[in-house]
Amino acid sequence: MDIDPSASAAEQYAYRLRLHRERAELTQDDVGRECIISGKMIGHFENGRRIPTLDVSKDLDRLFNLDRYFEELHPHVVREVTLPMGFAEYIEYEQQAASLKVYEPQFVPGLLQSEAYARALLSAANRGDRLERGLAVRMGRQDILQQDEPPFIVVLIKEAALREPVGGVDVMREQLAHLLEMMERPNISIQVIPAGRPVYLSSGFTLLGFVEGLGIGYADAAGGYGHLIQAPQQVHALAIRFEQIRGEALPRSESEKRIRAFLEEM
Repeated sequence: MDIDPSASAAEQYAYRLRLHRERAELTQDDVGRECIISGKMIGHFENGRRIPTLDVSKDLDRLFNLDRYFEELHPHVVREVTLPMGFAEYIEYEQQAASLKVYEPQFVPGLLQSEAYARALLSAANRGDRLERGLAVRMGRQDILQQDEPPFIVVLIKEAALREPVGGVDVMREQLAHLLEMMERPNISIQVIPAGRPVYLSSGFTLLGFVEGLGIGYADAAGGYGHLIQAPQQVHALAIRFEQIRGEALPRSESEKRIRAFLEEM
């Protein structure tokens, strides 16, 4: 997307970050090292595809010797994009994860959404530039699927989420076809939870695993009040719940047949 610093706080943040970096004659990798994230992530911040966390904003102020500029701009950026609480920080962890376990009862998870499907979901509450920024963030998260060593992903998704024609029949057909393509990748496993199985959690959640360090969780909630889960006992309890739900899901091969059947029925 083209960056216009007068258009929004998000674009002002992106523009100023690049301006200060270039004035300091630093590469994106240089800045990333100072913020303990990847240079690629800094590039995403500069083109508006990702939203920096508050901690990164403070690191940028320190690096460029600024008086809380990015720190004070950060909440305005988050408010514009309407990210759920804690989700900007979650995105940063997601980019570093070696594995993801996702339970989703209502919609196709963001990492596996087609652009048309994502646009249809986001357009229900966003218009104009806000919609485009939200879509850029959503699709930008999928860059982790193109890494040399992409994370291993297990998705448990309720049958009802695959039958809901988000955006209309054509959009949903494209989305189901996209899921089948994703299932061909050795690092992605999608399992369908058939209707009638005793899985009654109304909100989705994600577990992130890392090569080093403890895992973390993120729980969705209505109204954008999702939150990070970092206490080891709570993460462990969520992991057990995930395996209980997985026990009710169809095997991978049967799930593929079920998704293909849904596609042929539309």
